[in-house]
Amino acid sequence: MKRLLAGLIAIGILPVMADAPGSKDSEKLDRYPASTIVSYGLISGTYDFVYAPVDKIKRDVSFESSVRVNGTGEKITYEMPRSVSREDAFQWFASQLEQQGASMLFKCEGPDCGRATIWASQIFRLRELSAPDRQQTYAAYVSWEGEKQFLVAVYVVERGNKRVIAHIELVQPAEAASFDENRGIADQLAATGVAVIRNVEPARDGSLDESEMAVILKLAEQMSTMVSRDIYVVCHIHAPGSAQPLIDSSQKCANTVSEQLASVSSLQSTGMGVGPLMPVEGRKLSRVEIVVPSLMRRVSR
Repeated sequence: MKRLLAGLIAIGILPVMADAPGSKDSEKLDRYPASTIVSYGLISGTYDFVYAPVDKIKRDVSFESSVRVNGTGEKITYEMPRSVSREDAFQWFASQLEQQGASMLFKCEGPDCGRATIWASQIFRLRELSAPDRQQTYAAYVSWEGEKQFLVAVYVVERGNKRVIAHIELVQPAEAASFDENRGIADQLAATGVAVIRNVEPARDGSLDESEMAVILKLAEQMSTMVSRDIYVVCHIHAPGSAQPLIDSSQKCANTVSEQLASVSSLQSTGMGVGPLMPVEGRKLSRVEIVVPSLMRRVSR
């Protein structure tokens, strides 16, 4: 029996140890199967949400983009089963956030995240996260539930002993923080091949107001460095009435966005209007998406 248990632990079917005392899973994110909580804590009061690489200048920690909020939340650190890679662990949490409609503000891999020792010792203050610079992945997300905003940080490392550790921080600010929620859209496309343009909701006739056109113009500038690929702008419009007029209106919307993207960049996209034909899990959400089919992940059944 002991040999059997040892074998199951070695291949990751059973966790190595019990969860840390007093810990619990987040209500918003499921744990990776057979992973173990090694550290747990509550967040209350002032919180710095980082969405940029980190560095250190003399004795001061430096990062280009962060926001300080007052809020409440929790921080959970999981140790993965031995068979799980850093990429698999990160994707487990990222997929859940994508399904919830969260916006990715920032994502980095390896040395592009900055110095791993700073993330471990001065951002998250957890020695369990100590790892080589090349073995780290970080992403910052903004998620909404109605009027409630949530800030989510996901940091995953592979330590020198090959153990993979995933750290999650989830905070609800007392007052919603302001972001350019399309800031990380290039990262989102690279990661999944699909990204919703935030703060753009086409009208029934397919028109976009001035503020929405400004959002698209700013997005085009951010995407100007993307290598030209098979890029599609897909517009969804949900409203009462028959489908065909809504499809026609959504085609007008998609063409408008494509033209705006091309106006300040070399991006050549194809506009597609699908009207009300593609709801999100049964929800009728009018929206505009950028889709790059060659970057979309293949899901095994």
